[in-house]
Amino acid sequence: MALPGLALEPAAPAEPMPRVVVMGTNLNSELRLPAGAPLSTSFADTTPAGRAATVDSSRLLQDLPGAAVVRNGPLTGIPQLRGLWGDRVRTTVDGMTLTPACPNHMDPPLHYAAPEFAETLVVTPGITPVSWGGDSIAGSVRLEPPPPRFNTNQAWRPFGNLSSGYRGVDDGFNVGGAVGAANRTFSGSYRGSWQKGEDYRFPGGRVRDTGYDIAQHGLLFAAETLPGVWSLDAGYTRTRDTGTPALPMDMIEDDGYGFGLKFDGEHTVGPLSGRLYHHRTDHLMDNYSLRPAGMNRMFSPAHSKDTGFQLDTGVRRDRDEFRIGAGFHGNEFDAFQQNAATGLQQDTLNEATRFRVGAYLEWQRDWSPRWQTIVGARNDTVLMDAGSIERWYAPAAADAAAFNARSHDFTDVNFEGMGAVRFRPADWTTVELAGARKVRSPSSLERYLWTPLSASAGQADGRTYLGNLDLDPEASHQVNLTAAFRGSRWETRVSPFYNWVSDYIQGAPIARRDPAGRPVLQYQNLSQVELYGVDADARWLITTNFTLRGGLSYVRGRNEDRGDNLYRIAPLRGNVALDFRWRNLEATAEVALAAEQTEVSRYNDEPETPGYLVCNLRAAYRFSRHLRLDAGVENLLDEDYADHLGGVNRVAGSDVPVGARLPGYGRFGYVSLRAEF
Repeated sequence: MALPGLALEPAAPAEPMPRVVVMGTNLNSELRLPAGAPLSTSFADTTPAGRAATVDSSRLLQDLPGAAVVRNGPLTGIPQLRGLWGDRVRTTVDGMTLTPACPNHMDPPLHYAAPEFAETLVVTPGITPVSWGGDSIAGSVRLEPPPPRFNTNQAWRPFGNLSSGYRGVDDGFNVGGAVGAANRTFSGSYRGSWQKGEDYRFPGGRVRDTGYDIAQHGLLFAAETLPGVWSLDAGYTRTRDTGTPALPMDMIEDDGYGFGLKFDGEHTVGPLSGRLYHHRTDHLMDNYSLRPAGMNRMFSPAHSKDTGFQLDTGVRRDRDEFRIGAGFHGNEFDAFQQNAATGLQQDTLNEATRFRVGAYLEWQRDWSPRWQTIVGARNDTVLMDAGSIERWYAPAAADAAAFNARSHDFTDVNFEGMGAVRFRPADWTTVELAGARKVRSPSSLERYLWTPLSASAGQADGRTYLGNLDLDPEASHQVNLTAAFRGSRWETRVSPFYNWVSDYIQGAPIARRDPAGRPVLQYQNLSQVELYGVDADARWLITTNFTLRGGLSYVRGRNEDRGDNLYRIAPLRGNVALDFRWRNLEATAEVALAAEQTEVSRYNDEPETPGYLVCNLRAAYRFSRHLRLDAGVENLLDEDYADHLGGVNRVAGSDVPVGARLPGYGRFGYVSLRAEF
């Protein structure tokens, strides 16, 4: 009886089966969704073709349904999801929550991830599972770098890539690449990127103060064990002399240092993952190095430190999956400003801290092949504090005394939940109905900005803002319906939504006046804000070689308390593209269009913008498996236009008048070459 068993015993230890990775695209994007992801989730184009024309990773998401980008300079892209942006969007880079060091968000989280490092960029507007994080009400943007590479056996094998490109709009160039070596068990690699450009062109000339200089470096070491993969990462971002013409100062120096530890694997009954990280940003801005110096030359150093930990696990039982997790995020923030002529200093924020501890429980059940539900509950406790103001200019003495007389210690205990039902009435139809209550506590700036300053987390409306120690967390009550239809050669998706936010935090006018005679805007809770609209996208595989695709986004935001529109919301917009594939050649003709935006905020003196239509041509050719060339022409018709989210110019001596909307790029060509081994 033992003979068959002996016959199967190998004479010598056998090599494990090599891992096989199949890469490609699937017409049905729903099949690519991560576990628990809403049907409204989209993936940005992070291929070499998608990255070739941009220097800022935020540009990769602005054509996705429900997404837009608020921009105050070339490297300041702030994601906007369904009309909400900034701290309301949960944006993570390699699992890290990064707090901008600049009080005007010159350095938003995606600033610390070069397009060259973007392996995946997942965008979920609106409702997200509680397992994806709390303390946000707008949705989720998650950027992940390339994972560790391993060889199929124990022999060490080198790998890497090198890319370089040029953009005509700003005479910009970029160099990037990665190099490493790995066997089956261990992997080590370095990746780097450098991008530099001058002031960009538009049909009327050049926009002053829009140059940039940024370099990024990263190290990744990993080991594959039986339960999963351990990885240790470290990174450095160096930014110099980068203009922000829609803000009162420019980014002169910005150094970001980070390191972390990650685990991704399985235990006996389900998945297990963990992330531990620390990131520090040293930031310096001024109003005279890159733009004409005024009478009051100022500079402002700032420092932000983020420390975080997240542990997630799950249990799978037949048709059920339970996900549970807990995490911590802490931020320490300090900033002051100094008069370059007199040497006088004034605190902006003094030793402000914001710590968040959260935990969640989520249950997903597949009732049948056609019915699925997911429900979850989450608690986030936010603890905030700030030191007393120690330095102030003479006119602000009364504000400092009033602030110092108050307690600065606050604790918010926030509860939120979500539920979703997904139904497949037919093989070609999927419908998902979701509802959620999401909560966000005030930021350190909103709560602790003790005297009126032009520090507004990137609002860039030219107004002065004042914090409020009496702010309550804002609560969002959302409902979203997504319907997806697909055939053998086509798919379409439409997602109407409604969002009612109570205690919405916005700057509202008070009796105090700024130096220009306009009311100071103090952060206050508004009892009722409404946002509603629809997202849609579609794709049609016309033939084996041609694919037609497009998207549409519309959102309307109203401040019902005061009968006004919400500030800086993207207008109705969309895009249509025709893709061509033949052997080693790829080509795309795209039209991006936006309607006029007349629904503007009068409290922020927001100007209206006309509609526009921009045509782009892109092509790529793969000479071999290791060499690829990308080239294209953006704004082919040299349209003179301005994106409504582009900000208003504050820099004199430019071809754009002070107070005018920053224009979009004029016609330009680009080219990029990438080699892999």
